[in-house]
Amino acid sequence: MRKLNIIALKIILISLINCGFIYANAKNELSIGIAVGNGIMENVKGMHTPVTGNPGTNVKGLVLDDDSLNTIYSISIDYNKYLNDNLYLNSGIAFARHETVDTSITFDGGYNSDFPNIHFRGLALELGPSYRFNKISNFTPYIGLNASTFLGFQSDTNYGLSSGNYGEGGAETFVKCFGVTPNLGFFVNSGFFKGYGISIENLILECDNEHTRSMTDGYEADFNIVQYRIDYRIPL
Repeated sequence: MRKLNIIALKIILISLINCGFIYANAKNELSIGIAVGNGIMENVKGMHTPVTGNPGTNVKGLVLDDDSLNTIYSISIDYNKYLNDNLYLNSGIAFARHETVDTSITFDGGYNSDFPNIHFRGLALELGPSYRFNKISNFTPYIGLNASTFLGFQSDTNYGLSSGNYGEGGAETFVKCFGVTPNLGFFVNSGFFKGYGISIENLILECDNEHTRSMTDGYEADFNIVQYRIDYRIPL
């Protein structure tokens, strides 16, 4: 996790330094987009009570038998600051909702347990450089790499010991994730669809979250989601 956070910090610092040396004039853009996606939640571990095959209250790892983590929607607003002929600085904010599926989990040691679906909702913040290639016909392709964070809440944390069903309801818990998001895409330069674009982005996050169910002291997990975004660019 420490290495990924260092990479994210370097991207932010390099982008801000470049931004400070180069002045933009009427070439900046505002971009509005919406995305959906599919991915996985993996490397889940946290302090857990005893289970068969893994006695004692200690840090336990587990695997979701269906580890799907899907982006239900991600609505974004981005500001693209012109730096030079090919380079832009992208900064963005998105309101996103992700969810797992109803499945089961297998603990270290082999014990299996039900795992109802959970929802994550919150704000995704991104900052990083975006490089635009020369035009190909009526399209401009680009690639980018953003430092990313996701801050929000997780639903369905109920342990189910004293009341209610396990994994249904319960107090929402805080979710804090950091990582990187490489992306590539293109947008249209002229004609009826001028300003519209399509991109693919890979959201790679390491999360340190608060309590969930029987992991009452919090847990760690990795999110890896490929998102497909449609956006519209407005010149400023």
